[in-house]
Amino acid sequence: MLYPETMDQQRLIRFMERLVRTSERKVFLILDNLKVHHGKLAAAWLEKHKDKIEVFFLPPYAPEYNPDEYLNHALKPYEKNFSRMTSTQNDGRRLKPCAAN
Repeated sequence: MLYPETMDQQRLIRFMERLVRTSERKVFLILDNLKVHHGKLAAAWLEKHKDKIEVFFLPPYAPEYNPDEYLNHALKPYEKNFSRMTSTQNDGRRLKPCAAN
């Protein structure tokens, strides 16, 4: 899932809705500790859908358990060039991967 804005609770809920809609089994989702992952709207949605999805949170600072942190670290030196490249290739809209912090 790609999105042009920052992650918020509504976007997280839409993402989780897509996960449960396309899964025939209960979804077990591992999330980092981004503030929106712990928000009241997301928690209420999860409570309502607990038969379809269960969320587990990584420890507060655990980059070794969060593979996208390795990618973020490796790409950081190239960020300026990457931003220029993606903005021109996507009609001026910067896109972020869903798992990005």
